[in-house]
Amino acid sequence: MLQLRFRGEKLAQLRIRAKHSGLAVEDYALKLLEDSLSMQQEAERTSISQIMAPVRRAASKVDDTEISSLVEGARAASRRNGRRKTR
Repeated sequence: MLQLRFRGEKLAQLRIRAKHSGLAVEDYALKLLEDSLSMQQEAERTSISQIMAPVRRAASKVDDTEISSLVEGARAASRRNGRRKTR
């Protein structure tokens, strides 16, 4: 048996999400863990090439001029808003 101890805000969030899902808190927590493990197993079986295939397909539809325009627009917006610090 596995016991998890959540307190404060984390426990409150877990309760809210469980309620919205129509599950008991314990069942919801178990579902989260099972889903997470399943996603991890799937990721381990999937190559980076398979993961990136949709990105490559989408990128092939965009020409270099459009990419440059998007990058320049993002840079300009970043300059206007000031650089955000990363943790």
